Amino acid sequence: MDVFEHERRPLRARDLCLALRLPLMPKHVEGTRAKLKRRVSLGFLDETEAGLFAQPGPHAPTGPADQQS
Repeated sequence: MDVFEHERRPLRARDLCLALRLPLMPKHVEGTRAKLKRRVSLGFLDETEAGLFAQPGPHAPTGPADQQS
């Protein structure tokens, strides 16, 4: 979760593995993706697009429909 606060942008599982200095082997990337999906289901993260994870709230990017003029 600290990586998301530091980066302040949505991350993919591969990006998170790089930030955590894990080997970029499929087993590590897929395991990280599964953990991220679990955190989405628990409400700790949002999946803004398929495979793109962000913290909910002010750090999540807003789309044009969410912006007020």
